[in-house]
Amino acid sequence: MIILDKPYVSALLSSSLQQLGIPVLKVGDVQIPEEEKLALLREALFFEQLEETSAPLLFNSENGLTTLMRYLPESKFAEWTSLFKNKAEFRRRMTTVYPSFYFQEVSILDLYGIPLETIPFPIIIKPAIGYSSVGVYRIDCMEDWYHTVEKLKADISDSASAYPKDVIDSQTVIVEELIQGEEYAVDAYFTKEGKPVILNLFKRMFANDRDMSDRIYYTSKQVLKETLAPIADFLEKLGEIDSLASFPLHFEVRITQEGQVVPIEVNPFRFAGIGTTELGVHAYGVNVYDYYFNQLEPNWVEKIEAMDNAIYSFLCAEFDPAISLETIQSVDHESFQQQFNEILDYRYMDYKEYPIFSVVFFKQSTFDENNRLLTLDLSKFISSFEPQLV
Repeated sequence: MIILDKPYVSALLSSSLQQLGIPVLKVGDVQIPEEEKLALLREALFFEQLEETSAPLLFNSENGLTTLMRYLPESKFAEWTSLFKNKAEFRRRMTTVYPSFYFQEVSILDLYGIPLETIPFPIIIKPAIGYSSVGVYRIDCMEDWYHTVEKLKADISDSASAYPKDVIDSQTVIVEELIQGEEYAVDAYFTKEGKPVILNLFKRMFANDRDMSDRIYYTSKQVLKETLAPIADFLEKLGEIDSLASFPLHFEVRITQEGQVVPIEVNPFRFAGIGTTELGVHAYGVNVYDYYFNQLEPNWVEKIEAMDNAIYSFLCAEFDPAISLETIQSVDHESFQQQFNEILDYRYMDYKEYPIFSVVFFKQSTFDENNRLLTLDLSKFISSFEPQLV
């Protein structure tokens, strides 16, 4: 069963649900390709069936979590949602595995009164309940504290209208130690029997040490060979904090130079957002919707053997936070597409509602194109309205 909500439903997701005959709950006015072909249910009937069956549950977006919590507030679904969406609670539960990891949950108002000498800089500060990179900042020293807190407050305020409170909580933030190492994003699930299964494994690129954007993730033979084993070990540990079963998740970790896998966050009941999970279809032929709903497990030895030596990437074309969406007149998609050598899929996003104008899946043989795109000024593809004189 699946709950579809904004911001985005891909054509692949819709067609997969049609072929699998998955019951669907549509929330709000999200645009769904070939919606009339889906097995749509009314809210009450959807949750009645969910309670009565052991059918796997999935969301395309965290926005739908609000509906789940309203209908089934005492369910296991709600319990897992609360555990993983609240980053502070998740950190508390993971202290058995990472007992020396520094973190604290603080209300925004109290951020101005923290004794800064007690904080082991550098640190990361972010909403205790959040989405994507909204409100996530690195702070290297005391001198950067107060102006970064002001930027964090502005980010949360700006996002309040675009995301439900369950997704962006404006009340508390988590302050935690900076995890050094390479960063990875993983789509996985626990089977009905509680066995962890990895479906996607992407590596994140950063323009510099202070970059917190989600612009580029990639995967390749090398990425899979190096990281499948340690990620699988981490998933086994994660499964020990509760009896997770029929549970899909998207999580981010860093792997230190010593080889330790340290979690950044875990997002329940969904895979990588705005359709970016589908990079795995291009890279190694894994359709996460098919694998999850049919409780299948990729044969990674065979998958890696069959792959070519290319680098498969996706780019999320986000606006600079300083740009007001209301001032954008148009986007030059044609010129932007010319920045890529081999586009696998180009998706237009509704930039009037969310600060993203496209998601691009692309392929290349070296990192030259990725490195260039990582620092590309996206504002040159945007036309804004001329200010009106009054």
